[in-house]
Parts: sequence; structure tokens; C-alpha cells
Amino acid sequence: MSDTSSDQTIPAASDGVAGVQPLRDGDTSIEPDPTLDPAQAEWDATTALDEGVDPADLDPATATGADPAEIPADDADIPLEDVHPESTGTDSQGQDPGVVELGEEGQGDLAPEDL
Repeated sequence: MSDTSSDQTIPAASDGVAGVQPLRDGDTSIEPDPTLDPAQAEWDATTALDEGVDPADLDPATATGADPAEIPADDADIPLEDVHPESTGTDSQGQDPGVVELGEEGQGDLAPEDL
């Protein structure tokens, strides 16, 4: 076994050991800003709770008491003309929905003697 790499596209490190590459900005799982790291935020919240901080202070409620993503927007409603009226029921074209044919192969069909 050798310490040198057989892949010539991997540059040798400054100490002469092949196969070692320096990490670049996108090569790490560590978030550069600790306030954006969810694991760090959870750790800080746990530490604060252990120190006696009120849980309401850690996660203040929104003005509505709900998630802001759940607040309805004006353009989130379905236009009235697109709402299917519930009174029409199934697309039975006036026939009894229980008797309407359900498939090309006859699955669900009722024979005349079953009526």
C-alpha cells in the first residue's frame, strides 16, 4: 500500500502527501453564522432553559398566535366560479348515482336484476 494517490488530478499537499485536499467554503457542514445554524439555536435554547429562562421568552408568539405562514393571503382564495357546488353530487347526468356505470370493463355495474 502506498501513501500516494493514483489519481493525478488530485494535487499533492504542501507536505508532499498526495490525496489531501484543503477544504473550501462549500466543503464544510459548519454554518459560518452560528445564529443561522438550527442545531446551535436549539443548543442555545436548551442552555437558556437550563438557566431558568421563561420558555415564552425564547419563542415569542406572533401577533395572531399562529404561524405567519398560515395567515391567509388575499390571493389564496379559490375564485367563486371555480368552486364546485356541493349540491350537484356526482357526474351522473341526472341518473341515480348508485346506478351509474363505473367503468369500461363493467366493474361496479349493476345488472338490471340488481335494481
